[in-house]
Amino acid sequence: MRLILGTTTAALAWAALVLQIGLNLSSGVDPFGNPRTPWMSMVDLFGYFTILTNLLVALVITIPAVAPKSVAAGFFSNLRTTWTAAAAIVVVGIAYHVLLSAQYNPAGLGAWTDLAFHYLVPTLFAVYWVTTAEVGGARFLPQIGVLSLYPFAYFVYVIGRGEVLGTYPYFFVDVRTLGLLSALKNALGILVFYLFVAWVLALLAGWVSRRRTSRA
Repeated sequence: MRLILGTTTAALAWAALVLQIGLNLSSGVDPFGNPRTPWMSMVDLFGYFTILTNLLVALVITIPAVAPKSVAAGFFSNLRTTWTAAAAIVVVGIAYHVLLSAQYNPAGLGAWTDLAFHYLVPTLFAVYWVTTAEVGGARFLPQIGVLSLYPFAYFVYVIGRGEVLGTYPYFFVDVRTLGLLSALKNALGILVFYLFVAWVLALLAGWVSRRRTSRA
């Protein structure tokens, strides 16, 4: 079950990423119809938390499987890394559905990548992590700092990127229209929600682990 679920999740994530890269490179325009070069197409694509987090999920599953003795495998299989990926991908799904889905109506192959990025991969990886993570005695509060690194680094990246390019991937962190203070408040709110999701996932993983042990 673990192998099937992990393989399916990774395959979906990689397929969606490759397809989306192809779609971006072939379109020649941004989401608003403005011309863009292939280089800027990639810069735009990898400005999205959705894309980066789906990539993280794919790596978390793939690297330990294909190179189990590598340093990278040690990093990507670490509980803190997998926990971060699980919380982040769940936030991707929830935030997209609540905040963005009404504004975005992709068609054709874009509809498939939208489904994979925002619904299929988040659901499958959440189930995969909750049912396989060995949380053991790991307590949530001491992990907050480490768990916060990924979303914090992303927010710093988005703000810096926006200063250079003048564009922001999401309206709720758009410093140009909201101002820096409001954008930071929104980012803080998302961070708090992300940590709440991480806590809930750990509770679920612990519960599943205890049930599995009691049945053994």
